[in-house]
Amino acid sequence: MLRVSEGEHSSSRFTTYLEHAQDVLGQWIDWSQKSKVALVIVTSTVGGAVRMPGALMAVSETGESCGYISGGCIDADVVNHAREALRSGQAAWLRYGNGSPFMDLPLPCGGAIEICVLPNAKDDILRACHYRLASRLTVTLNLSETGDLRLGQSTVASELSFPYTPKLRLRIAGRGADSLALARLAMASGIQTELQLRDGIDIQDAQQLGIDQVTKLTVPTSLPELNDDPWTAFLLAFHDVDWEQQLLAQALNGPAFYIGAVGSKKTHARRCEGLRKVGFTERQINRVRGPVGLIPSMRDASMLAVSVLAEIVEAYQSKVQFHPAHFY
Repeated sequence: MLRVSEGEHSSSRFTTYLEHAQDVLGQWIDWSQKSKVALVIVTSTVGGAVRMPGALMAVSETGESCGYISGGCIDADVVNHAREALRSGQAAWLRYGNGSPFMDLPLPCGGAIEICVLPNAKDDILRACHYRLASRLTVTLNLSETGDLRLGQSTVASELSFPYTPKLRLRIAGRGADSLALARLAMASGIQTELQLRDGIDIQDAQQLGIDQVTKLTVPTSLPELNDDPWTAFLLAFHDVDWEQQLLAQALNGPAFYIGAVGSKKTHARRCEGLRKVGFTERQINRVRGPVGLIPSMRDASMLAVSVLAEIVEAYQSKVQFHPAHFY
């Protein structure tokens, strides 16, 4: 097994509208080495707000921003307030929408967004928060009434707590159009993606697409070392019995939250029977989803990719919401 390529991190390609806390904090850390940077935190929302509490934005002294707070209605004003906070050195608590003093900035959704602007956020806290997320660990960031930040489970009633999970990671093993279409869509969605491919032409195409990580598969009996974690989704897109058996067995022995395999109901039944024969239990076998996708019987690779990615994101969101007690 050979690691063919590892692409540039997505945060360098599309800064303004980055979403995940790891990416925004990474940009905050980068900018803070050169100048002052404000951290903006969505502290609460009412109604149909675009972002959830805990969403982050970083704003530099020069007005550069990373992350977003709304669908474009208030972000420019937030940047102005953040720059003012950097000049004054004072934290600011702002409300937009219903009940806001900023009557010229209504929210079309009819709700309200409250934010905190921190011009002097502690470097060590934000670095530690970023480190845990980059290390694929959960973390909770707590905000006090005075604008102080700390990590860990909060026991103070007046503190606001924002839990963060590692980014969704996708590992695809397969060949042909199905694998490449899903990888392309996942990358466009900001999802860390690894493609494990057998065929040289597929590897060339994957490299041209700029996939985060491309790994060459050599023989079924010598697979790349498993690096899945509880925030990894695995999709099998092979139609070769020898590869299917080995790759599914490897994934089932790992912690991936989602395991899926492209193919028909008949193919799925055959795969399940093969797993039974090598000793996997029904509970283990039931982890394998098939046929995959929210929309059945997609024939085109591009449409199958949309259907499968939607199913993976749904499973990821369910995991995030179902395990609130796992946050550090």
